[in-house]
Amino acid sequence: MAIARPVDRRLFFFFDRAHTQMAKAADNFLSTRSGVSTAQAAVLIYLGYNDNCRLSDLAEGTGRKNSAVTGLISRMEKDDLVQRHGQLTDRRSKSVSLTGKGWALRDDVMNDFRDFNDRLIKGMSDSEVETVLKFLTLGPENAKSAS
Repeated sequence: MAIARPVDRRLFFFFDRAHTQMAKAADNFLSTRSGVSTAQAAVLIYLGYNDNCRLSDLAEGTGRKNSAVTGLISRMEKDDLVQRHGQLTDRRSKSVSLTGKGWALRDDVMNDFRDFNDRLIKGMSDSEVETVLKFLTLGPENAKSAS
């Protein structure tokens, strides 16, 4: 006979389900408010801190594959949010930076994410938020060491 646990600890199952639901909600929220996807928002935010970075650094910084970032940047370039530049040291490598329109939209996206985050933590104490942040920081590292 199995021993019942007082708390269901299938963390990955709950995390995966919550991630799917929150990602969908964030996409809807941002699409309605700023007119961008979460992938585009991630690029805008990352470039705000790392403007004129290499495409490969952008991919790593946003957790996406190089090929996905290339297509994403192409679409954002058409919307005049970013621009690509050749690098002087390596002609094969490209860097990307925000345009004036991209910087303005980034400000809107940052405000939208603040509002969305406030909704996410509604009903939670500061210590509970700190616990969630600790899990989200340590969990990926612990998962890597399990493989």
